Amino acid sequence: MTWTKFRMLSSSTRRRRLLFFLFAAFVAGSVVATDYAPYPTPGAGYVTDAAGVLSHGEEERIEHWLRSVEERSGTEIIVVTIHSISDYPGTENSSIESFATGLFNRWGIGNRPRNDGILLLVAVSDRKARIELGAGYGKSRDGDSARIMREVIVPRFRKGDIAGGITRGVKAIVNEFTTVRIGVPWPLILVPAAAVVFLLIGVSLIRNGRRGWGWVFIGLALLLLVVTLYVFLWLARQRSGDSGGWAAGGVGGFGGGFSGGGGATGSW
Repeated sequence: MTWTKFRMLSSSTRRRRLLFFLFAAFVAGSVVATDYAPYPTPGAGYVTDAAGVLSHGEEERIEHWLRSVEERSGTEIIVVTIHSISDYPGTENSSIESFATGLFNRWGIGNRPRNDGILLLVAVSDRKARIELGAGYGKSRDGDSARIMREVIVPRFRKGDIAGGITRGVKAIVNEFTTVRIGVPWPLILVPAAAVVFLLIGVSLIRNGRRGWGWVFIGLALLLLVVTLYVFLWLARQRSGDSGGWAAGGVGGFGGGFSGGGGATGSW
């Protein structure tokens, strides 16, 4: 619409048109403000599988874990797969380390006051992966990152199991860097089972006249049951305070954190 035609409209119509254009400009400005280019645009959750290496079930499982981790510990862990860092011209793509740092900062991964976010980046065609840590870790956890990369992630990748390496790597990162534990809490299963076994042994010994040893085993059984009960109560308190526990399922959105350049790189 030309300026002349605009002036020919009634004053109320002009006001409506002007308000519409201002609203449209505001929306456009908001879209630009959330533009992540030249880096990839993040997905809706904690996993951005641009390389397409995860099945729907695998991605959902990791999303489930990481949602629970952030709810219970406040730590934001993000997983990104791409084909190659060279697919993103205009980025710091001279190395996977510089690309990971740039991506981390562009997205603002992690809680800004603590800067304890973590990025697991996998460049499939480049055959490189990177665990990038928030600035809050400094360099103190580089060794832990390197161990996870060396012992958990890269061996699976070398076997061609990219999805398995990512899944196991995420689990290892969560267990190492947060108060949450992923998987079956085997100690909470084995300890009560041992208590039952000790109790049965103690009863059997008493019935056979060996009362001394019988009461020793019964005492051990009761001690294990008390320890188990204590651990269950402690976990219940942790869960009610959202400060830890065993991951079961349940805050997304990046918190404005930034990287300190720490972490570890692996290749296969």
